[in-house]
Amino acid sequence: MTTLNQKVCIVTGGGSGIGWSTVLAMAGLGAKVAVVGRTVSKLDSVVAEVESVGGEARAYAADVADWDAVAAMTADVIDRWGRIDVLVNNAGTNVAHRGILDTTPEEIEQLIAINLNGTIFCARAALPQMLKQGGGTIVNVSSMAALRPGMMSGVAYASSKAGVNAFNEFLNDELQHTQVRSCVISPGEVVTPILEERSTPPDSAARDTMCQPEDVAAAVVFAATLPARTMVPEMVIVPTVSRDASSELLPRPGAP
Repeated sequence: MTTLNQKVCIVTGGGSGIGWSTVLAMAGLGAKVAVVGRTVSKLDSVVAEVESVGGEARAYAADVADWDAVAAMTADVIDRWGRIDVLVNNAGTNVAHRGILDTTPEEIEQLIAINLNGTIFCARAALPQMLKQGGGTIVNVSSMAALRPGMMSGVAYASSKAGVNAFNEFLNDELQHTQVRSCVISPGEVVTPILEERSTPPDSAARDTMCQPEDVAAAVVFAATLPARTMVPEMVIVPTVSRDASSELLPRPGAP
């Protein structure tokens, strides 16, 4: 039977989209969930929804790109609940600019800091406790952009997510003789607020063909609830129906 009863889970980017759905799914299976994000009102809404059905969750307003904030959040989770069983590195962002020549240095730094550095920081903070208690699961939410970069996702986003995939592989190499396992999930298009960062946000008909946040949350739960003897290093999740998104692509420099 699938359960996370009394397990302690941290979900970053927990205030919306995939993070929100993951928090609800894990809490519904009995987990105590630390909901991490930057917007307090969103975090409070998620926690209230969990508590309304008898679950246990706590909001942590923290920027995953800030090491001190990540370390403080992790320490509080351990003080409060005594362990960390699952870390879901879901926090991520994108910007409207996608090409190398129009994406500003500040935007590039921002994306790398949140999408990649934040993932590494959170894992670095949680790992000592996982190793101390003899096991744990890290789930890194990446993107198909890591595997098939292009103008749709953008230079900085695709590069940061490729880094996440590489980091996941590194973790499993370093931790292969422990009971800590790491899974990277690379979704295709998912209906989340990040779609609004595109220069041409997809319309409702396009969104009807995409994966939903709860679909990815189900994959996260699958990775987290497998027996400790088993792991899935990588998953790819894409919509069953392919769509033509050529009209939404930014023109390449010099293109007619």
